[in-house]
Amino acid sequence: MKEILNTFVEDAIQKLETAQLNLINNEVKSISINKEYFDNKFMKVNITDATEDFIRLKNIKNPVLYWYELNYSENNITIREKYIAYRNLTKNSNNKVEYRNTSSLKTKPNYNTKTLYVGKVETSFWGRLVTHLGYSISEKTAGLQLFHWYNPALYGDITLNFIEFDEDMKHLIIVLEKQLAKKLKPLIGRY
Repeated sequence: MKEILNTFVEDAIQKLETAQLNLINNEVKSISINKEYFDNKFMKVNITDATEDFIRLKNIKNPVLYWYELNYSENNITIREKYIAYRNLTKNSNNKVEYRNTSSLKTKPNYNTKTLYVGKVETSFWGRLVTHLGYSISEKTAGLQLFHWYNPALYGDITLNFIEFDEDMKHLIIVLEKQLAKKLKPLIGRY
């Protein structure tokens, strides 16, 4: 058993060293999530095919580490309260709000952060983003559901930052997600 675990650890170290070299050579990519992304038409029209940014993202099949950054943190208490109010609305079956599964929340948030959320995906990055924006066909997939509660006119644009990794990082990307979340202390999420 020790040999099996040792082989796994050696393999993981090699993959992480390769990922480190790729990080040095690759830049963080960013997209400004502004008011154009908050349009009711995307509830009927596939946002993936409607925006140039998402058309490019649809081709990313490798693991991706991503984080949403707020332009400023002065509204963090209000933003979190808005998110909690939306979560509570969707859980109440007596209202007319369509249920959508939402991301987790820590009980003790860091209100001084500029990071809204940290996440990772093993494949289909664009699909995760569609869910976080709130336009996924499936209401069961958990995400931020931004369209349904976030107002960029009040709280500012959000910057989506992301880094693509090689396929062999698929099972190790969770380690990077946890470490990045510990460092950035996002307003929303389980870490």
